[in-house]
Amino acid sequence: MPLRKRDLRDTWLKVRTSGQFRNVLLFLVFVAVSALFWCILALNDSVTETFAVRVQLENVPDSVTFINQPPQAMHVTLRDKGTNILRSGVLKYPQVNINFRDYSDRGIFRMSKSDLNAVIKTAFGNGIQIIATSLDSLRCYYTDSRGKRVPVRIMADVTASSGNIIAGAPVPMQRGVRIYSYGDEIDTITQVETEVLKKRDLSQTEMFEVRIRPIPGIRIVPPEVGVQVNVEPLVHKEGYAVIESLGVPQGESLLLFPNRVPVSYYVPMSKFNDTEAPISAAVDYADTKLTDSNQIPVRLGNVPGYVVNPEIKADSVEYTLVKR
Repeated sequence: MPLRKRDLRDTWLKVRTSGQFRNVLLFLVFVAVSALFWCILALNDSVTETFAVRVQLENVPDSVTFINQPPQAMHVTLRDKGTNILRSGVLKYPQVNINFRDYSDRGIFRMSKSDLNAVIKTAFGNGIQIIATSLDSLRCYYTDSRGKRVPVRIMADVTASSGNIIAGAPVPMQRGVRIYSYGDEIDTITQVETEVLKKRDLSQTEMFEVRIRPIPGIRIVPPEVGVQVNVEPLVHKEGYAVIESLGVPQGESLLLFPNRVPVSYYVPMSKFNDTEAPISAAVDYADTKLTDSNQIPVRLGNVPGYVVNPEIKADSVEYTLVKR
């Protein structure tokens, strides 16, 4: 039979007014008071703790561009009373504020170890003991010039999947980047290069983010650029190639029948409606000395770069040698 609410209330009243309940309650109160006193005593002892401290530069002019970026954080190992450590580092995310104008001079921002320790003590309190820091000193170069805009050369090693072709060179999505230097190094720089973009078996046009290859002492903004690799399907096409005669000595000439041969090849879809690709064929005068027939072998000549798998449909043509 389920207990009714009235029965539960009566049971609770009996337990609450019993002597055993009062003893347990009194015990718990003493435990809580003891724990509180223990925490107070423990926090008054000296403790060592390591913190990740944010580094915030203040009063940096808008015209300033850092060549090497100052760190955004550092690790600091401190020793102090537990109460101070708790207040300074645990209850809030610690941060040191550095006035840019106090430590900058003619393109160099520098802070010694004593300077860093001073700003750390300002943030945590002068009574703190600094055991170790991840930064012994700070030295950054900057410039207030507008920099120089230079084009980007895309370095790429890309291939298309079967039945497709890379249509032209990879295209950067912006015309150039801006470079900065502490000295006059940028005067001799006319372009920057990307890291090599390596992609295989591309089946469609894709966009990639590629980092600019770093240059010592130079800040490049932005440090990476978007690159588009255009991929097109290949389509079959046929046409004719005019035959050229090579190596014919002066005073002689070769009459060819016919003087052009059919060829088949593949081109990107965007070029399918263009006129015939300028493919040439060639015969070599020296081959007339190697045969007793009136046939001379035909070979491929010049082929445009966008043409794939060109093939001559006739391996030889008739010729007549004419002396003038």
